[in-house]
Amino acid sequence: MPMLRNNIFYCDHLGASERDSQDVLDFSVGDRRGEGLVSYLQQFALQDEQEGNMRTYLVRENRSAELVGYFSLKAGLVSFNEQSSGNEAGFDTLPGVEIANFAINERYIRRNPNSKGVGLSLFNDFIVPVIEDVSRQIGVKFIYLFALPFEGLIQRYGQYGFMRFEAARESEIHKRLKPRYDSECIFMYQML
Repeated sequence: MPMLRNNIFYCDHLGASERDSQDVLDFSVGDRRGEGLVSYLQQFALQDEQEGNMRTYLVRENRSAELVGYFSLKAGLVSFNEQSSGNEAGFDTLPGVEIANFAINERYIRRNPNSKGVGLSLFNDFIVPVIEDVSRQIGVKFIYLFALPFEGLIQRYGQYGFMRFEAARESEIHKRLKPRYDSECIFMYQML
């Protein structure tokens, strides 16, 4: 897929630029609770990229090439309608794309105080188009993520169009789908 660009930003996958290594080391989030996003980008993203486990994209400003944020996507599915009959268990699945990581660079925000809402721009102008491109090639019914359990973040994802299941269904999803490193996170989704 060619590099994506809008009037302000462009994005390409991790490893496409010689600047990536240093910019990744300088990446920061504003809240200590989001340090796992920094750790992933600095320690694991390149390996996952090379092994084909996940694709990580870096979003930069057009004028300065400053690192604005990043997101990681991977193929996934959600199972539902579990049924047991004797020794056999069965279920249905829906194909999706997981937004495994999504963070804005705190250093960029500090240098650009008028950049409020940049996350929504990155979501609409980069994440959604990448997923829509994939969905033209293979079956994809929805986008999902595991949000850190902070009310402000959950509300922000709600503004992006993500929803939560009712409590009982959410609990079922968490039992069989939530990765260990997302143990406290909340499953959220939106249909394509």
